[in-house]
Amino acid sequence: MARRPDWVKVVETSAGRRYEVRVHGQRPDGSRFQHKKRFDTVEAAVKWRSTVVSELGHGTHVAPSEITVRQAVDSWLIGQRIRPKTVSAYITSLRPLVDALGDRPVQQVTKADIEKVVTALRDGTSRMGTWHAPEKLIKNKKQVRAPWAPASINPMLARARSIFDDLMAQGIVVRNPAALVKSLPTEKSTMHTLSAEQVTALLKATAGDAFGIAWQLAVYGLRRGEILALDWDSIDFDKGTVSISAARLAVSGGSVTGATKTKTSTRTLPMPDDLARALRAERKRQRELRLALGSKWQDSGLVVVDEFGSPPHPDTLTKAWKSALSDAGLPHVRLHDARHSCATLMHMRGVPVVVIAAWLGHQDAGFTLRTYAHSTNDALADAAAVLNSITTAKPDAASSE
Repeated sequence: MARRPDWVKVVETSAGRRYEVRVHGQRPDGSRFQHKKRFDTVEAAVKWRSTVVSELGHGTHVAPSEITVRQAVDSWLIGQRIRPKTVSAYITSLRPLVDALGDRPVQQVTKADIEKVVTALRDGTSRMGTWHAPEKLIKNKKQVRAPWAPASINPMLARARSIFDDLMAQGIVVRNPAALVKSLPTEKSTMHTLSAEQVTALLKATAGDAFGIAWQLAVYGLRRGEILALDWDSIDFDKGTVSISAARLAVSGGSVTGATKTKTSTRTLPMPDDLARALRAERKRQRELRLALGSKWQDSGLVVVDEFGSPPHPDTLTKAWKSALSDAGLPHVRLHDARHSCATLMHMRGVPVVVIAAWLGHQDAGFTLRTYAHSTNDALADAAAVLNSITTAKPDAASSE
C-alpha cells in the first residue's frame, strides 16, 4: 500500500475503511467550492486529487453541479433582458429541448442527446410538455408535435449553444455539446407580393369592413404590430401625418404593447390623400358604432379595433387578412407581404432605396435593397420588352429598297 499523505483522511464506515480527500477551488464567478470524495484505496484517492488539482491549474475543472436543463434555460432567459415578444419566441423555440431534457443535469447532456431532440422534431415524434406553456396549449395539449422545418429547428440550436456557452463561462460545464450539432440546411423562402392592380382590388373590396383600415395601413408599409398599436392621437389630419411610436405584439397567452422594433422604426410619415380619406371614414364608422352600442363599446382610442372597439389579438388580424384576400378573389400572401409589396412597388416606380428604408423604418438601406427590391413577373416582362427593343435589329433603310 502507498504511504498515505496527511491530506488523505481515514474514515471508518459500516462498509469498511475508506479514504477521504477534499479539494478546495474557486469558480470563474469568484465563488468558492469544495469537493469531497471517498475511495477504497489510498492510490485511488491520490490519483483523483492529482487530476482535480491539475484541472484547476489549467482552468478545465468544473465542480459537480445538479443544475438541470430546465433551470439553466430559465436562468438564461432572465439574463437576456429582451422584449416580451422575443422572450415568447425564445420560449416557443426552446420548449422541445426542455420537454425532452428538462430534468437532466446539464453536466450530463451530450451531443447525442441534442441530436435526438433534433431528429424527433424532424420526424414529428417530439413529445409535448408544459414548460412555460400557455393555458390554451396545456388544455388542448397533443401528445406529439407536428414535424418542424429546419428554419424552426436551427433557432433552437442557436439558443441552446448560447445557453451552454453561458454555462461554460460560469464554470458549470467544461464543453458545449450543442456546438457539436450542425445546423440543418434551409431553402430560402420565395417572397410573394401583390401587384398594384391587386392592391387596388383588395382595398376596394374591403372598404368599410371592420379591418379594412388595417389593410390600408399594411399596404402603406406598416408592420402588423405598428398597425395594432396606432391610436387616433397619432393621426394628425391638419398636418397630414401618421406618427408610429409603438407596436402591439403577440406573446404567450395574449399580446402586449411596447416600443417599436428598432429606433428607426419610430417615425412620422406623410399621409397620402387616399389614406387620409380612409382614416376619416374609419373614424366616422367608429363614432357611429359607439353611439349604437353605448356602454358595450370599449373606447380603446386605437385605429384598428374589433366590432366592440377592443384591440384584436395579432393572430386574429392575420386570420382576417387571409379571409380578406380570399373574399376579394386574390392569391394568398402573408400579411407581412403587404409591407414587401409596398417596398417593391415604390422601388419599381423609381423611389430611391434610402427613402424606402426611411419609410419602412429600416436602419440599413442595404438591407432594404437586399430584402425588398425583388422583381415581379410583370416587371420581368417589362424588362424583357426593353431588351427586345434594344437587341432586335431594325431593317436597314437602304437594303429595304
